[in-house]
Amino acid sequence: MQTIFNVIVPIFSLIVIGFVFAKARLLSEATGEALARFVFVVAVPVLLFRTLATAQFGDVNPLALWAAYFGAVAIVWTAGTLLVRALSDADRRTGAIAGIAASFANTIFIAIPTLQRAYGDAGLEPLLVIVSIHLPVMMIVSTLVIERAAMLDARETDGAPPVAVSLAATMRRVLRNLATNAIVIGILAGLAWRGTGLQLEAHIDEVTGLLGSTAGPLALFSLGMSLTRYGLRGELVSSFVVATLSLLVMPAIVYALASQFGLPPLWLKGAVLTAAAPAGVNAYLFAVHFRSGEKLASSTIFVSTVLSAVSLSVWLTILG
Repeated sequence: MQTIFNVIVPIFSLIVIGFVFAKARLLSEATGEALARFVFVVAVPVLLFRTLATAQFGDVNPLALWAAYFGAVAIVWTAGTLLVRALSDADRRTGAIAGIAASFANTIFIAIPTLQRAYGDAGLEPLLVIVSIHLPVMMIVSTLVIERAAMLDARETDGAPPVAVSLAATMRRVLRNLATNAIVIGILAGLAWRGTGLQLEAHIDEVTGLLGSTAGPLALFSLGMSLTRYGLRGELVSSFVVATLSLLVMPAIVYALASQFGLPPLWLKGAVLTAAAPAGVNAYLFAVHFRSGEKLASSTIFVSTVLSAVSLSVWLTILG
């Protein structure tokens, strides 16, 4: 219990401190956005590069890890969409946003610092395997699902014939965004360096280590600052349902599937804690872009982040 206390309390203390600084206007909203951008553009890509370049993955089959994680994503996404539509009579776009919020975990701001504090750098290895395809898969599927939902909603609203979603155009747009994404670049650079078989020179290792070590603290602090923008904006029943799916149901499914597939203990723990991270900001970004489900996405981010202080403690207790 003391170990769990030592992992969880520092993490959520930094979130609370960031929230207080933003709420008291000791730091501006622009400062929080700048910190978050530094995390996304510099700290996390460097951390991913360094870890991928030096990690020892052994003979573990990544297909089993991906199957366990994304199998859970498919189940929880479907459940979130159907439950929210049944509870609130929401349209298809809002249902799709609910599915994204339930299954698109906050791997950067919560999962990375949690795994690092709990299991050290070795704990990041399963997360890296997941993240290597997580962003492309989730972005492409999310875009296609919401655009199809928007098309069907428009047909029901005005009776107009549906406009077919261009798969090629959607793929080009998403892939163009991914090609300029710093996290994707960090992953590819780490894999490329690893492919050379070269060791990181001492000064490169030290510089990347120093930059990478800022990822966790700054991610948590900037996340706390961002919570002042989200907060509770209605759709509370749906938000709690989606948060429950995100924090409890999805990691439980990952745990069951990963155990069935025989993943090594550390990879099982990494997969479960990644799945147990609260809803990420991408759900809100999709909601704003497609002008649907903004209140649901905002409330879910806030509720799931607050409740994850308890749920992550529970999962750490179960996992050991």
